[in-house]
Amino acid sequence: MLGFLAWSLWAELDQITRAPGTVVPSARTQIVQSSEGGVISQMLVREGDRVKKGQLLVVLDKVTQSAAVEESVATVEDLRTQMARIEAELFDRPLRFPSDVRDGEFIANQRALYYQRRRALREELSNLQTMLQLVREELAMNMPLVDSGDVSRSEVLRMQRTVADLEGQITNRRNAYLQELQTEYARIEGELATAEQSFAQRQQALQQTELYAPTDGVVVNVKYTTIGAVLKPGDEVLQIVPTGGALIVEARIPPSDIAFIRTGQQAAVKFDAYDASIYGSAEGEVTYVSADTLTEETPDGPVSYYAANLEVDTSRMRPRRPDEVIAIQPGMTATAEIKTGETTVFHYLTKPILKTADEALEER
Repeated sequence: MLGFLAWSLWAELDQITRAPGTVVPSARTQIVQSSEGGVISQMLVREGDRVKKGQLLVVLDKVTQSAAVEESVATVEDLRTQMARIEAELFDRPLRFPSDVRDGEFIANQRALYYQRRRALREELSNLQTMLQLVREELAMNMPLVDSGDVSRSEVLRMQRTVADLEGQITNRRNAYLQELQTEYARIEGELATAEQSFAQRQQALQQTELYAPTDGVVVNVKYTTIGAVLKPGDEVLQIVPTGGALIVEARIPPSDIAFIRTGQQAAVKFDAYDASIYGSAEGEVTYVSADTLTEETPDGPVSYYAANLEVDTSRMRPRRPDEVIAIQPGMTATAEIKTGETTVFHYLTKPILKTADEALEER
């Protein structure tokens, strides 16, 4: 008896807090939704399907979006060819069009307009230059005749004014031509910026007709299964529970035990799907404890608890067969036995007696 008493005073036991929990992915469930809305034309996955990141899940009707994109492409190409023609005229450069313009009609129209405008300007300036040359020659012939009185000074002054007027017309016509080009350049530049922005938006809308998996995972909560179903902008189509990443156990700690729970504490995690007497338990570590209680509705009424997350390592669990794989997946239930301290066997055995005696002494 004395030997047992001495052993009980020396031998230590782990103090633990038991808490039920559920396996959840460390990455939260991903929502797949349509930002633009549309009509479902293909539904390529079903509830429970495993998918890879980037896998095509849902296709929406593309007719409207494709037509809008083609319209924007045509508008942008037309404006770019206009810009190329204006730059060639304005900066007196060789006429070169963007190599990626697909519609040859735009190029043909702008090339024809380029040569037409240049020819019209040359002809107008040429006529003015011819008139100027004639007046200058006439003036040169009449200047010597002023002194002899054969030509009046007023006639010479008239010719000089005509020369100045024609020179002014030539200068003004060139300036007007350049001013017209600069105004047109600014207008086309603004229209092109607007058209390119519209194209980008329409291109994005077209891309949104194909919904892809944002991560590896399992398809859950499929909201639409009917071909032809209409989605409003922002509608959720389905969810994906991530796989392949770390799994954690989200344990529910009773408020009466929360004072002893800290991050960094070790735990034994027993999964209900795997008999702990056969498979053993996983190792866990507390990584997070909620600052306040949460409430869960149960058949017995609302239950308050603190949430604690535990990172889990299943490498020490024991498969029954060499080829058996212990697969832990989201949704599994488990029990976390969190080590909160140590006590002696003597204290463990006498604690109920001391507690009862303490409560009895407090009674009237």
